Amino acid sequence: MSGASYWRDWQGMSPAARLLITNGLAFNLGFYMMMPFLAQHMGSGLGLAGWACGLVMGMRVFSQQGLFLLGGTLGDRIGYHPAIVWGCLVRSVGFVLLGWAESLPILLLAAALTGFAGALFTPCAQAYLASECHNPSQRQRAFALHNLASEAGMLLGPLVGLTLTQQSYTLTGFLAASLFALLGVLQYRVLPKRPVSRQTPRGAILSQWGTIVRQRPFMTFTLLAGSYQILFHQLYLALPAHIQSLPDATHLIGGVFTLSAVIGVLLQLPASRLVERRLGVPLAMGLGIGLMGVSYLALPLLAPWPTAGVMVQVALLSLGSILCFPLFAAQLPRYAPPEQLASYYGFYASTGGCMALVGNLLIGFMLGDAGTRPVTAIWLLLALIGLLVGLGLYAHLRGSMATSTTTP
Repeated sequence: MSGASYWRDWQGMSPAARLLITNGLAFNLGFYMMMPFLAQHMGSGLGLAGWACGLVMGMRVFSQQGLFLLGGTLGDRIGYHPAIVWGCLVRSVGFVLLGWAESLPILLLAAALTGFAGALFTPCAQAYLASECHNPSQRQRAFALHNLASEAGMLLGPLVGLTLTQQSYTLTGFLAASLFALLGVLQYRVLPKRPVSRQTPRGAILSQWGTIVRQRPFMTFTLLAGSYQILFHQLYLALPAHIQSLPDATHLIGGVFTLSAVIGVLLQLPASRLVERRLGVPLAMGLGIGLMGVSYLALPLLAPWPTAGVMVQVALLSLGSILCFPLFAAQLPRYAPPEQLASYYGFYASTGGCMALVGNLLIGFMLGDAGTRPVTAIWLLLALIGLLVGLGLYAHLRGSMATSTTTP
């Protein structure tokens, strides 16, 4: 398939699907206008202590990752349309507060609002996009385009934010909030309102969650795919610790995220075409996450050339990510009843967040004191996780897809 085929797919998609894909660009643009500069604003601008800055950042992550399941379940019950609209509006309020607040209680409230908005919006938007696609192939392409749009937003957001925050962080918050408010209006006007299924009794939320946990094929997929978060989040923990231990290399941190975003923007569609033409879903998923794990071996193997080692590691990690990451969201509807799709997306996202937390705690313990070179055992452990999970995903997807094709 050529790039023209993706353009034809885009033209053939419903207005709702095209808006949901474009949301990836707009949401990441607004988010990364502010978030990379929040810690600096609180520390240098507001004079907050380090523990207070960490508490605010932690509140945002917890209120999003921890509430994805709740947000998805609410979307299944009240409808994707109102959940998405409210998610945009709540995040708009949260970003206004983040830019305006000067006290810790208001900052914590703002962080909680922005996190919960993401927990409400993300699983419902994913479920809506999946339901707008007519077949697995179109769904796979739609999520590839969404990932491309998200990477573009991740690339542009810090560039815009850097310019704005030099003028005023309050101005940055107001403009980011305005973007989310505009998005809310667009969702309200463009996304069709759908009737909400009432097959699940209103008071049976815990029972519904229990049914999800007992769905063994889905749980196997979720635990394997959730390991992606362990590997990816080392871009924010283990890799910066490695860079900070190198002499005169702190400038590399900005280059790491720029390189990752550029690879996503330029190579997402070629990678998706490779999956369609050559690899297939099981092999691409296993190869992608395996490559992410193996990428960390570049750091000890290229130790004499540390800058090259960092860039090779980031390039391999990003290549592995664009191979497998869009496939996770595209394949999840295979396991979920249509009327509970957002709940399944929410459970998957919450599980990944918990796995990232546990992984960061383990890796953080192994890192030791700040400024010291991370031990080689960290990179070996991450490589082993990637290889084992890659083999597991390949075997699981190959078996489940073969079963589905032979079942009458």
